[in-house]
Formats: sequence, C-alpha cells, structure tokens
Amino acid sequence: MNKNIVSSGGCLESESTPGEVSVKLFAGVAELAGVKELRVSVKHFTVSEVRYALGTQLPKVASLLSRSAIAVDGRYATDDEVLCSDSEIAVIPPVSGG
Repeated sequence: MNKNIVSSGGCLESESTPGEVSVKLFAGVAELAGVKELRVSVKHFTVSEVRYALGTQLPKVASLLSRSAIAVDGRYATDDEVLCSDSEIAVIPPVSGG
C-alpha cells in the first residue's frame, strides 16, 4: 500500500519511498552515539523505520532505542506514524531521578 502524507509545511512524501531524515539525539542516546544529530537513510518514511535505521547505524544504542520515545515535530509519535523528509525527529531516552 502506498500512502502519501502532506505536512503543514507542504511536503509530499510517500511512505514507501526511500530517503534520508535528520535525527536529534538527547541524553544517554547522544552520549552512547557520540553525536547529537545525524542523518539516517530510511527505506520508508515511518517512525519504526527511523528506529530500525538508527539501531543499524548505531549498534551501541540499539537496546536503549527500544525504550526511548521518538518525537516528531514537537510531539510524541507512534511507530506507525508517517514522516516527511523535513520532519523534526528527536530520540528521547527514558529518564530517572527525582
């Protein structure tokens, strides 16, 4: 199935089209990765594909990714959410403390 999405920014992407997205990393994920932002290649413009691509590109963070939230354009996203190539994507690991 080939779904398209139009964002408020006017982009048109196909869920089944390969491409690249920028991802911001925070806290423990950024520390393990050694970077605060990177671009990843995705086969599909979905949150689950971003999570998979990050785990493949950064094996050190793979286990933490499964417990981390992904935010898209300032709000938490589900794994099946479709993205645009210019979406702002952030990985937010679980936090503890009090």
